[in-house]
Amino acid sequence: MKNLALCALVALCTCCPGPLQSPARADEAGKIALSGLVDTYYQYSFNHPPVGATIAGRSFDVKNDAFSLSLLEVNVKRDATHSLPLGFTATLTLGKTADLVHATEPGGANTYKYLQQLYATWTSGGKRPLTVDVGKFVTYMGYEVIESTSNDNYSRSLLFTYAIPFYHMGVRITYPLSGQLTGQLHFVNGWNDVEDDNGGKSVGAALLWNPASNLNWVLNYMGGDEGSNTANGAGSFGGIGFPAAGILNVQMLDLCGTWYPTPRLKLGINVDYASAAKTGVPGGTWSGQALYARYQMSPAASIALRGEHFEDSAGLRTGTAQNLNELTATLQYVVKGVWVHRLEYRHDHAGSAFFAGGEGPSHAQDTITLAQVLKF
Repeated sequence: MKNLALCALVALCTCCPGPLQSPARADEAGKIALSGLVDTYYQYSFNHPPVGATIAGRSFDVKNDAFSLSLLEVNVKRDATHSLPLGFTATLTLGKTADLVHATEPGGANTYKYLQQLYATWTSGGKRPLTVDVGKFVTYMGYEVIESTSNDNYSRSLLFTYAIPFYHMGVRITYPLSGQLTGQLHFVNGWNDVEDDNGGKSVGAALLWNPASNLNWVLNYMGGDEGSNTANGAGSFGGIGFPAAGILNVQMLDLCGTWYPTPRLKLGINVDYASAAKTGVPGGTWSGQALYARYQMSPAASIALRGEHFEDSAGLRTGTAQNLNELTATLQYVVKGVWVHRLEYRHDHAGSAFFAGGEGPSHAQDTITLAQVLKF
């Protein structure tokens, strides 16, 4: 753990762009912005799993051979500005995605699922404003996010599904250290727990480095006690969803990078490593790497590729000690900037018979997905 913490300190020269936001301009003071989306999909697994079986290895697109409502989301936001330093963000959600995001919430899976985010924001103003957020907010970790249209592919990566949290409850502090470097500190209950169930707190840090207009790096760290001795509604333990009872000290590093070598080509990378250990409690590690590429063929059409590898040494994340690999190709066409059509093919392979099939569990899984998302 000491070595991991030292690595985090030494590596604080890189960090993931999404959560590090600048305050709004003064002329936007008091304005309330509304936005949202409706996300639907149809997915078919060539494994022909039994009726009612879920698609393993997925975060939200878990239904097979069915037209599914994944997410209805409405965002209500007023930015904190220099002239009006208090703001708020509320993200209201409904659908299977909302259920799955909150499946391991210690306070109850249905208690907070309609509020993906709810936090207040204060900013100090000035050339380098200090920004403080208090409440429930989505995680700062990872290359991908909950909203599918903000990702290059429709399905979420193995790293998004297993390596990182979904959300936190606590305090987030953001400060621009220079024109190219922004830092964050987080003091939260832990992984996916509005209601803390182990008495411990987690501390996080993030650095965003933007050395050029077409390049950015993000390094994230989080450490603290996770897990519980009491089962949650999903039958796992703690907001982190450990498969067995116990409280482990989890130390995690998450590295993301995005580069645009040309205006049409985007390349990305995500690397994760975490250890979970405590005297007298069985622990383990998990890690993974993902590579991304997206090419914009026209203003409306693009193609995206993702390949990744995930290792779960003790089964703390997938329930079985194994390695997972996946390769995904996604075609996208956007109508008038708001109606997103996606056709996606994905191949997964596991070290164990991890995927449901009509003839029994299988080591491999192939799916094809047609998704439509309307943004407003």
